[in-house]
Amino acid sequence: MSEKMFGSGIAPLRQPEFRDLWIANFLSNLGTIMHGAAAAWLMTTLTDSPLLIGLVQTAASLPAFLLGLAGGALTDLTNRRRLLVGAQLWMMATAALMAGMAWSGKLRPVELLILLLLLGIGSAIHLPGWQTLLQDLVSRDKMAAAVSLNSISFNLARAIGPALGGLLVGALGAAWVFALNALSFCAVLAGLRRIPEHLIVQSRGKATPAAVFRSLAEGWNFLRNSPRIGGILLRSGFFMLSGSGVWALLPIVARDHLGTGAAGYGLLLSSFGGGSVIGALFVPGLRRRFPIDVTVAVCLLLFSSCVVVVGAGRSVPVVASAMLLGGLFWIVVAVNHNVSVQIASPDWVRGRTISFYLITFQGSLAAGSWLAGWVADRAGIGTAVSLSGILCACGVFLIPFFPLTDGKTKS
Repeated sequence: MSEKMFGSGIAPLRQPEFRDLWIANFLSNLGTIMHGAAAAWLMTTLTDSPLLIGLVQTAASLPAFLLGLAGGALTDLTNRRRLLVGAQLWMMATAALMAGMAWSGKLRPVELLILLLLLGIGSAIHLPGWQTLLQDLVSRDKMAAAVSLNSISFNLARAIGPALGGLLVGALGAAWVFALNALSFCAVLAGLRRIPEHLIVQSRGKATPAAVFRSLAEGWNFLRNSPRIGGILLRSGFFMLSGSGVWALLPIVARDHLGTGAAGYGLLLSSFGGGSVIGALFVPGLRRRFPIDVTVAVCLLLFSSCVVVVGAGRSVPVVASAMLLGGLFWIVVAVNHNVSVQIASPDWVRGRTISFYLITFQGSLAAGSWLAGWVADRAGIGTAVSLSGILCACGVFLIPFFPLTDGKTKS
C-alpha cells in the first residue's frame, strides 16, 4: 500500500479520541456481527421456511427504517454522548435477554424475530448519533476518510466475526454468542466515557415531543429543497433493495447449495467482510483520482456480477471468491453514497440527513430481504439470488439522472 494512496485514508486515526472510539466500535461490531451470524444460523435450525429465514435480516433492519428519523432528530437535539450511552445499554440488555432465552430453550422463531426487532430499536437510535459524532471529531476534508474508516471497522469485524461466530455456535451454541455480544457493548461505553467534554456537541434544548417534531419538519423541508440528496437516497435505496438478497439467502445457499454448516456460512460472510475492508482502503484514493460516478458505475456492475455467481455457484471456493470480490465492490458503492450525502449536508442538519440515509439504507435492506425470501419460496434459492444481482445492475441507469456530485468537485 502506497502512502500516496492510503496515507490520507488513515489520518483520522492519528487523533486519540477518534482512534479510541474506532477501536471500541470494532470490538462492538465484532460482537454484533457474531450475533447476527448466530441468529441467522439458529433460525435455519428452528425452521425450513426461506421466508422466515429471510425475515431475520428484515427484523434486524426494519427498526432503523421506522425509527431512524427520530434517531436523527434526537442526535441534533441532545447531548450525543448521553444518547449513545442509552442506546448501548438498551442493546446490551436485549442481547443478554436473548442469551438467557436461548439457554432456557424458549427461543423460537417468533421470539427470535421479536428480540431482533428490539435490538434493532437500539441500533436505530445509535447509528445517526454514532456517525454524526465521528464527523464531529474530524475536519471536513477528512470526512471521506472517517466514513471509510468507520466502514473498515464494521467490515473488519465482518471478516472475523462470522467465522468466529460460526465456530462458537458449533462448539458452544448460539446462546454463548449472544452473551458475548452483550459484553461487547462495554467497549463502546468505555470509549464514549473517554471523549473530552469540550468535543461533545451540547444540547440545543430539551428533546420534548414537540421539539422532536419541529426538528423532523426542519429536516424534511431541507430534504425537499435538496434534490441532490434526494437523488443520492434514491440510488442508495435501489442498490440495497436489489442487492440485499445475497445476505438474506446466504444461510440457505450455504446449507442447501454448498452442503456446509455454520462454520462454512461464517467463512462466506468473512470473505465478504474481508473484501469490504480492502475496498474501503481504496475509497479516498479513488475519489481523488477518478470521477466518482464512473467509479461507482464500474463497481456496481462488478458487484452485481458477483451476486449472480453466488446464486449459480455450487462449490465453497467459487462462492467464497465471489463474496470476497463482491465485498470489495460493494463497499466502494456504499461509502461513496454515504460520503456524498454528508458532504452535501450543512452541519446544523447533518444528524437528520444521516438518518434519512440510514432509513433508506436499512428500509431497503429490510424490504429487499423479505422480497428475496418471497421469490425464493416460489422460484428457488439460486434463481432468487441471481435475479437480485441482475436487478442490482440496472442501478447504473439512475446514475446520469442523479449524480453524486454537483459537478464542481470530486470529493
